[in-house]
Amino acid sequence: MTQQAPPGDAIVRALFIKGFGTVPLLAPALLATEEQLTPALAAVQAEGLIEPKGVMYRLTDAGKAKGEEFMAFDRAAWGDAAANAALNGFLVLDHRMKEVVTSWQMRDVDGSQVINDHTDASYDAGVLATFAALHTDAAAWLDPCTKGLSRLGDYAARLETAAGRVAAGDHSFIASPRVDSYHSIWFELHEDLIRLAGRTREDEVAAGRA
Repeated sequence: MTQQAPPGDAIVRALFIKGFGTVPLLAPALLATEEQLTPALAAVQAEGLIEPKGVMYRLTDAGKAKGEEFMAFDRAAWGDAAANAALNGFLVLDHRMKEVVTSWQMRDVDGSQVINDHTDASYDAGVLATFAALHTDAAAWLDPCTKGLSRLGDYAARLETAAGRVAAGDHSFIASPRVDSYHSIWFELHEDLIRLAGRTREDEVAAGRA
């Protein structure tokens, strides 16, 4: 995929879901390079939609209002039925994702859960195989969703990139918050789907779905 400077609305949408972000983490989320993103951020800041907070950027009140407008537009365009069906389909995969992350970070030793120090190559290989199978199923589930709402294709591209990095041996792309990891992208996709379905994360947590 050819990278290009992200449009202002994409920056607003990204920060609406992320809450805040640094240039190194916003760039891959927007399928752009840091060099392409920096002037685009300056332009959106000049419009009064984002503001810097240390090394991070976040939406201003005007930016949050614009983000709400974009979300309402997408919700109406995709439709409640499609959005809720997508979220329900995601939740089935989400249980598997949580198991993968937990298994990668922890393992059972003599009946006790301990931090996975990654010295057991056979154990890690099993978790990585489970992760690869999850990604295959997630990609198959997400593909028809992108037909209904094209911007979800960015999540598909990011998940594919992260899965590729994991397959190439960079296991930080499973769940590290320091990179655009599979788990980070997954969390953002979940948040996006919740909002598209007209729900809130608080409601989902209370209902045992998040």
